[in-house]
Amino acid sequence: NGCLPRGCIKGSKGPWLVRRITKGGSMATSFRFPSERERLVNRQRERRRRSVAHKIFEGLRAGGGYELPRHADCNDLLRALCEEAGWHVDDDGTVSR
Repeated sequence: NGCLPRGCIKGSKGPWLVRRITKGGSMATSFRFPSERERLVNRQRERRRRSVAHKIFEGLRAGGGYELPRHADCNDLLRALCEEAGWHVDDDGTVSR
Protein backbone atom coordinates (compact mmCIF):
# COMPACT_ATOMS: atom_id res chain seq x y z
CA ASN A 1 0.00 0.00 0.00
CA GLY A 2 2.27 2.80 -1.28
CA CYS A 3 -0.27 5.64 -1.20
CA LEU A 4 -0.02 6.36 2.53
CA PRO A 5 2.17 9.33 3.53
CA ARG A 6 5.12 8.47 5.78
CA GLY A 7 7.19 10.43 8.25
CA CYS A 8 6.77 14.17 8.43
CA ILE A 9 4.92 14.52 5.11
CA LYS A 10 1.54 15.90 6.15
CA GLY A 11 -1.34 13.87 4.85
CA SER A 12 -4.14 16.00 6.24
CA LYS A 13 -5.90 18.62 4.16
CA GLY A 14 -6.58 20.94 7.07
CA PRO A 15 -4.72 24.09 8.07
CA TRP A 16 -1.22 24.01 9.54
CA LEU A 17 -0.83 25.16 13.11
CA VAL A 18 2.05 27.65 13.37
CA ARG A 19 3.61 28.71 16.67
CA ARG A 20 6.12 31.53 16.82
CA ILE A 21 7.73 33.85 19.36
CA THR A 22 6.69 37.49 19.03
CA LYS A 23 8.99 40.46 19.56
CA GLY A 24 7.60 40.77 23.07
CA GLY A 25 8.65 37.19 23.86
CA SER A 26 5.18 35.69 24.03
CA MET A 27 3.99 32.72 22.00
CA ALA A 28 1.68 33.47 19.08
CA THR A 29 -0.41 30.70 17.52
CA SER A 30 -2.00 31.02 14.10
CA PHE A 31 -3.23 28.86 11.24
CA ARG A 32 -1.81 28.66 7.72
CA PHE A 33 -3.87 27.50 4.79
CA PRO A 34 -1.31 26.31 2.22
CA SER A 35 -2.28 25.88 -1.40
CA GLU A 36 -2.26 22.48 -3.09
CA ARG A 37 0.83 23.59 -5.02
CA GLU A 38 2.71 24.36 -1.79
CA ARG A 39 1.71 20.99 -0.34
CA LEU A 40 2.91 19.24 -3.48
CA VAL A 41 6.26 21.07 -3.46
CA ASN A 42 6.76 20.22 0.22
CA ARG A 43 6.04 16.53 -0.46
CA GLN A 44 8.49 16.49 -3.38
CA ARG A 45 11.18 18.25 -1.34
CA GLU A 46 10.81 15.78 1.53
CA ARG A 47 10.90 12.81 -0.84
CA ARG A 48 14.07 14.18 -2.47
CA ARG A 49 15.70 14.75 0.94
CA ARG A 50 14.95 11.18 1.97
CA SER A 51 16.30 9.84 -1.31
CA VAL A 52 19.59 11.72 -0.92
CA ALA A 53 19.97 10.59 2.70
CA HIS A 54 19.27 6.99 1.67
CA LYS A 55 21.95 7.13 -1.03
CA ILE A 56 24.50 8.62 1.39
CA PHE A 57 23.86 5.94 4.03
CA GLU A 58 23.91 3.19 1.40
CA GLY A 59 27.26 4.44 0.07
CA LEU A 60 28.73 4.56 3.58
CA ARG A 61 27.62 0.98 4.17
CA ALA A 62 29.00 -0.29 0.87
CA GLY A 63 32.19 1.74 0.39
CA GLY A 64 32.99 3.06 3.83
CA GLY A 65 32.55 -0.13 5.82
CA TYR A 66 30.16 1.47 8.31
CA GLU A 67 27.75 -0.89 10.04
CA LEU A 68 24.64 1.26 10.02
CA PRO A 69 21.11 -0.03 10.74
CA ARG A 70 18.75 -0.52 7.82
CA HIS A 71 16.75 2.64 8.62
CA ALA A 72 19.70 4.78 9.71
CA ASP A 73 19.41 8.45 10.59
CA CYS A 74 21.97 11.16 11.30
CA ASN A 75 22.34 10.04 14.92
CA ASP A 76 23.39 6.55 13.80
CA LEU A 77 25.91 8.08 11.42
CA LEU A 78 27.36 10.32 14.15
CA ARG A 79 27.63 7.33 16.46
CA ALA A 80 29.55 5.34 13.80
CA LEU A 81 31.89 8.28 13.16
CA CYS A 82 32.56 8.66 16.90
CA GLU A 83 33.34 4.95 17.20
CA GLU A 84 35.79 5.23 14.28
CA ALA A 85 37.49 8.20 15.94
CA GLY A 86 37.96 6.26 19.16
CA TRP A 87 35.05 7.66 21.19
CA HIS A 88 32.42 5.43 22.78
CA VAL A 89 28.78 6.57 22.64
CA ASP A 90 26.31 5.13 25.16
CA ASP A 91 22.63 4.59 24.34
CA ASP A 92 21.68 7.74 26.27
CA GLY A 93 24.12 9.83 24.18
CA THR A 94 26.94 10.07 26.73
CA VAL A 95 30.31 10.24 24.97
CA SER A 96 33.54 8.96 26.54
CA ARG A 97 37.07 8.17 25.33
